Amino acid sequence: MTDRVIEEITIRNVGGVASASLKLNSGLTVITGESGAGKSSIVRSLELLAGKRSQASFLRSGEDEAVVEAVFREEPGNWTDTVQDESKDDPFFFARRVLSRNGRNRTFFQERQVPLSSFASVMNDKIRIQSQFAQIDLLDPSRQREILDFCGGGESSALLDALAGTFSEAVECERSLRTAKKKEQELKTRFRDGDAILAAAKGLKLTPECDREWERELDELSLQLAITRKTRDNLLQITGGASEQGLLDAIESTGLELLKAIPGEKAELQRLFNEGLESFQMFIKEISMQTGGLSVEELEAKLESLEKKTGLLRKLMRAAGTFSASAFMEWCREAREASEWLRQQEALSASLEEKGRKLRKEAGRLAAELRSLRLRSARALAERVNSHLSGLAMEDSRFSVQVTPLEKIRNTGADEVLFTIAAGDNKAAPVNRTASGGELSRILLALQLSLPDVSLPGTLVFDEVEAGLGGKAALLAGYKLLELSGKCQVILVTHEATIAALAQYHFMVRKRGESPVEVTPLSGEDRVAEIARMLSGDASLREAREHARKLLFSQREKGGAPVPDNLEIHPVSGGKN
Repeated sequence: MTDRVIEEITIRNVGGVASASLKLNSGLTVITGESGAGKSSIVRSLELLAGKRSQASFLRSGEDEAVVEAVFREEPGNWTDTVQDESKDDPFFFARRVLSRNGRNRTFFQERQVPLSSFASVMNDKIRIQSQFAQIDLLDPSRQREILDFCGGGESSALLDALAGTFSEAVECERSLRTAKKKEQELKTRFRDGDAILAAAKGLKLTPECDREWERELDELSLQLAITRKTRDNLLQITGGASEQGLLDAIESTGLELLKAIPGEKAELQRLFNEGLESFQMFIKEISMQTGGLSVEELEAKLESLEKKTGLLRKLMRAAGTFSASAFMEWCREAREASEWLRQQEALSASLEEKGRKLRKEAGRLAAELRSLRLRSARALAERVNSHLSGLAMEDSRFSVQVTPLEKIRNTGADEVLFTIAAGDNKAAPVNRTASGGELSRILLALQLSLPDVSLPGTLVFDEVEAGLGGKAALLAGYKLLELSGKCQVILVTHEATIAALAQYHFMVRKRGESPVEVTPLSGEDRVAEIARMLSGDASLREAREHARKLLFSQREKGGAPVPDNLEIHPVSGGKN
């Protein structure tokens, strides 16, 4: 067995335990005690050490802090991926879990604090709890698939990693395509007439405030045109046209007629008339010069051009769903970017589709290769499990592993894995439908024994895994646990005396009245007394003690419990000591 075990566990203020220390060794260790004595507090401490999430109720009543600490003996360097420090060459390693009632829980490797997630990830490979709840875990199809893949060893692990990577890349490729298609549809909807609008707006020479400026210019031009038209009409009325006589001509001719009609000296009147006519002519000339900018026709042409430009801008703004020139200019910028993105995305989408096709093909190949490996592993696993089940008084049962293809590939393959059991002439059925609690316990144990050694943690903790077994089945389960302890450190919490007698090491949990839970290592007569109590309920019963001695001596002869040589076997004559 690889030398990677827990040397010592220290518990303080967990459940009913005020303070306890368990010095452990390789092999099989049992923890026993009457119901309610506090064995669950030991299991809970081990679960905390394995990384299980804590609750305030785990703390001993009246205490604010609880601690579980373990000293591991490990091959030097095995921990350095998680904790790099000067102790990396030290074969002893410390893991500590601190629980606080105020919620400030902490986890440590050596004296360095680490996140609970890192602690749990590492500790799950070092210590694993197999309670009656593990039977429920065994019924989970995904767990059954994981167990089967353990049997594929490194080849299975490499295929799963490759498939998971390929599948993830294919999913990401599909996600990118879906995102791109969605964006493409949104852009095409938003900028449906974008190219035409951009082309129409190209010659407008837009500025952020041009819509307001053009509106003001329109008002000014309209007013100027109205004044220019009125002035022109008035001047035409005075000066006349090319073929018509104006007011000025009429005044001149009328004035001359008046002068002719007046007798006598007319020099002064002639002077006044000429001066008045000349002044009016100068007035008309000055008016013409001051209004002699753009002609009505030029103003009308300019106004028409501005109206067309303003009308086009309004039309384009409505088409774009904007309400100002600045917003329309921003829309045009986004439309140009969208047009460029759509142009580039066309080639990118084609590339992604081709990449996705290749990834799906590769995922299919890996899934098919993984299925072939699983089928081989299923046959080998079933053969090993059935061999162990025969040694667990289940000779009439046939365990098998069904590997059924699925229509869709997942990151774990394209197979459904199902553990089945058949008894006698009955057809094979899923273990969760037919196996009893005792049978599930034995199947679970047989699976642990059948898996490659590399899949086993340094320490396996079994919490009453023999529940539902009795007599020969319980004894055979004990032998299998003893066999398993040759591969890893095994800690068993049990009520079964025949199994307890097999262990090399024995701890008893006891609670006296309101006193804290005590955890005591047993040997010699103390161990005999505890085995006797487990057999009969009365540690002082002579027959029970003799039976306990026989169990312990028989296990020593088979390489089991190390029983002191000073124990003697007394004839059984009834009564008590």
